[in-house]
Order: sequence, then C-alpha cells, then structure tokens
Amino acid sequence: MARSEEPEERGAGGQGPNPLRRLLPELKPFRRSMALCVFLTIAQSVFGFLPPFVLGDIVNRLQRGEHINTVLYLVMIVSLAGAQALLAYALAVSMSSLGQRFLLHIRERMLAHMQSLPIAYFEKNQTGKLVSNVINDATSVQQLITGNLTTMMGDFVQLVLVIVVLFSINPVMALLSLGVAPVYILSFRHFYKPLVQTSDKIRARRDSMYGQMQEKLAGIQTVKGFGQERWEARSFMVTTRELMGLNVHQGALGGALWTVADALCGVATGLVLLYGGRLCLEGKMEAGTLVMFLLYAVTYVYGPIVRFLVSLDPIARTQAALERIFRTLDTKNEVLDLPGALPMPKIRGEVRFEDVWFEYEPGQPVLKGIDFTVNPGEMVALVGFSGSGKTTLASLLLRHYDPTSGRIMLDDIDLRDTQISSYRSQVGVVAQESILFNTTIRENIRYGRMEATDEEVEEAARAASIHDAIAALPDGYETRIGEEGIKLSVGEKQRVAIARALLADPRILILDEATSSLDSQTEALLQAALDNLMAGRTSFVIAHRLSTIVKAEKIVVLERGIVTEIGTHRQLLRNEGLYSRLYNEQFRVALQAAS
Repeated sequence: MARSEEPEERGAGGQGPNPLRRLLPELKPFRRSMALCVFLTIAQSVFGFLPPFVLGDIVNRLQRGEHINTVLYLVMIVSLAGAQALLAYALAVSMSSLGQRFLLHIRERMLAHMQSLPIAYFEKNQTGKLVSNVINDATSVQQLITGNLTTMMGDFVQLVLVIVVLFSINPVMALLSLGVAPVYILSFRHFYKPLVQTSDKIRARRDSMYGQMQEKLAGIQTVKGFGQERWEARSFMVTTRELMGLNVHQGALGGALWTVADALCGVATGLVLLYGGRLCLEGKMEAGTLVMFLLYAVTYVYGPIVRFLVSLDPIARTQAALERIFRTLDTKNEVLDLPGALPMPKIRGEVRFEDVWFEYEPGQPVLKGIDFTVNPGEMVALVGFSGSGKTTLASLLLRHYDPTSGRIMLDDIDLRDTQISSYRSQVGVVAQESILFNTTIRENIRYGRMEATDEEVEEAARAASIHDAIAALPDGYETRIGEEGIKLSVGEKQRVAIARALLADPRILILDEATSSLDSQTEALLQAALDNLMAGRTSFVIAHRLSTIVKAEKIVVLERGIVTEIGTHRQLLRNEGLYSRLYNEQFRVALQAAS
C-alpha cells in the first residue's frame, strides 16, 4: 500500500478561502493588543473630532460680534492637541509591540512547519524563495496589521460618527459630500486586480533574484574559477531591470489611484462649498457652521476614504504574500508519526528491507522489490552506477521518504511505527557534500551532540584525523570557518563533518561518499579510524571508490533500482558481474595512473 504522496499545495490560483479571512485566526492570540490599538485609535480620533467644533464655534461667535474668551479657547485647543499627542505615542508603541510579536509568531510557525516538511519539498523549492517567504512575506503581513488594518478599523468608526454629525448639521450637504462614494467604489474595482497581478509578478521576479544571488554567491569559487563574473553580473541585471519595470508600473497604478482619490475629494468639497456658500449668503447658515462642516467632511469623510484607497496597494501586495504564506503552511508532510507511534528503543542494528518499492513520480519506480538483511554491527556497502538507487535507499533508511510499498524493519520494528525524532537521534549521516555552519569549528562538531564537553569534541576530532590540523590554526577550535566552511579545504570540511557524526555516537551510520574528497594519505588514516568506530554499529557506505569498501561484510549491488548482487568483496569478484567489472576497471585505471 502506498504511504507517500506529493505534498498538496493550496491557496494559489483562487483555491481555498480568501487569505485575508484566513489571517483572522492567526490574530486571535493578539486580540487584546488589537483591541487596545483600536481603542487608542478611536480615542485619538475623538479628541481630533473636537477642534473643528471649537473652530466653528469661534467663527460663529466672531461673525455675530460676540466676545470670546481667547485664553479659554487656547487652553482647550492646546489640551486637545496634547491629548492627541499622548494618544498617538501610546498608539505607536502598542502597534509596534503588536507588529513585532505577530512577526515573531508567524516566522516561528513558518520555520517550524518548513523544518517538519520532507526533503522533497526543499528539493523542489529554491532556497532564496523559501528565505524570502519567511522574511519578506511575513514582514509584509506585519506592516499590513500595524499600518493598515487597525487604522482602517478606527477610520470605520470615525466615518460612522461623522456621517451622523453631518446629517444632523445639514442633510443635503451630507448627501453632496457622500455623492462621490459610488465613484470611489468603481475606482476600487478598477485598480485592485491590476495591483494584485503586478504584486504577484514583482514577487516572482524578486524570488528569482534572491534565488539567483544565493546560488551564485554560494558558488562564487566556481564563478571566479571560470571567469564568469561579467556574465553573471549581466544576467543579474536582466532580472533587476525586469523588477524595476514592474515596480515602476506598480508605482504608476498607485499614483493613478491617489490622483483619482484626490480629484474626487476636490469635487465633493467644491459641491459642498457651492451649496453651503449659497446658504450662508442667504443667511440660512452661519459661516462657522460651514467651516466646521468642511473640516469634518474633508478630515473624517474624504480622509478615511482616501486612506482606504491608498491602502489598496499594500493590501494587494499583502494578499499575494498571505497566499504564499498559507501555501507553505498548507503543504502537507506525508512522512509523519502515525497515531500511536512509539519511541524507538535503543537500536541493536538489524535492518531488513522487505520487498521495498519506491517511486518519486507515480508509475516511475526508482526502487523495485528490494530484499536483503543486514545483521547488527555489519558494514554494508551500496554499489552501482549513478541513478541506480543508492542514495534513495539511504533516504528511505533515514525516513526522508516512506516506501511506496513493502517495509523496512529495524530490530523487528517497522520504521513507520516509530517516532521519527527518536529514531533519527540514533542515526548519523556524513554526506558527500557536508554542510558546515558559519560558526566555530568546535560548535560545528558539537552540533552532533549539543551537550558534549570540549574534551569529547576534541576526542571526536582525533578519531576523524582532524585534531592536528585544527590545533595548528591560530584560534584552534575557536576558529570561525566562514559560510559553508569556506576557510577550510574540502578534505578538512569532510573530516569536521565526520567528527560531528562520530560525536553523536549513532547506532546506525550512513556514509554517502564520505571519503571521496580526501587525499590518499588522509583517507588511509581516516579509514583506520572509521574501521574502529564502525565496530558494533550497523553502517551503510555509499562509495564509488571500491577500494574503500573491500572490508565490508556485505556489498549490495544495485542496477536501475534492482538488487543484482549481494556478497563479500571476494565472492562478488568471482561472480564476474557488475561489481567485478567496476572493480577491475578502477584497478586498471589506478595501475595506468601509477605507471
């Protein structure tokens, strides 16, 4: 029965619920902070709501020739301004706190989910795009929350209050001031879709640019080695110019949106002035009342609507970002702990592959009916041409994937019936291209077992024949090795990675071309150490250099996903099969090179 499927992606192309609606559940843990921000926004607006009334009252009194208490009015205006300033400060602090806590929440959730996904997800997605998803998309959503949603909620409350006030002053002028609302709605519909589409294109180009930069900077030695700096610069500039053009187009759309909003505001203001001015000339309205009406209309009707229209651009961008965030969070991991899965007990090391089939794509099997048994403590070599299924078999053993059919038994336990974390904690891996982190050598080795002492780290380094090379460095084990270990030679990086795996003291050890990057002298030293350290452990060794596996208790030969031979080195040489041909060819090449 098939247990592994392609991860399902949702949220793009109009599938799934609206991403802005899906944002609401993410905001539930912050509802109190959201409520505080809305309250402060409304309170600030209420205090800002009073100055037009005060100014209108002053104008009306002056027009009627009444005496006004200038000190009282001055105190009132200063007090209102001061209250507004304090509320604005409190709102800024509250919104900043809300935004940063939400940003922390969504990034932690995304990173945790990404780390739970299978290796297949990372094989299909460019690293630069994934980094942009966590950093840029999450930041876009945070800016929407702190810069748009809370303000829009406050503006909505203001708009309701001011409409009541305007109709109480003069219903006709209120209708004139709101008469442009249908045009606002048409403007919204006209600009929204192009803004979303342009934002999607900008993100796609930006992701491409990030991915391109990440790849080329990571492979800078190759770029410089082939003298391709100028070509890479031109290639990067092509992507950058495309991005620039899209950003200019997006700016033009935003500018057009602002222009329409500003023009409509002017039209509505003109209509109110025309009608209200006639009322003042006819003595049916005081000038102060008209001033107050205009201040309320421009500030609390047109202002919120204009801010809403201007917010369309970031909302459109954020909707695209939200779709990508939820697409990531919706990606399913089919390699999960089954209900009732138990922790893996201490591993003895008996491994059985029982009629294991596996396919990455339906109908295209990569492994076909794999059957063999490995006894505890045995060293097993996997041999075959590239693409024969050696690395796939190791990936199944690591539970990066589950078999399409068949099963892998470890100490009579189906791997799918165990908790993945407890199982992998007892497995060590050294890959062909070992990844080191931009920290000290000591911390890179200690990554195999975080609680290890300095003495244990150095012991592992000695076992991997790298201690003397480390000790010769000016800062010894405290040497920072640079990104991806750029300050170390290829052989030194590989031995640091081997020391890291040895420190973990795994019960099952997987070496994927672990010695391929070492010179012959270092390889001989390391091989002797590995022989001792692999004693008592079940070890799987993937190697093209057959001289490194002649001592293996069992050699499994794979051809196009099928096991064609199993035996010791001597047995397979007598069979005169693929292994014999490969060994004799390597031996002949080595003799020719020596001569």
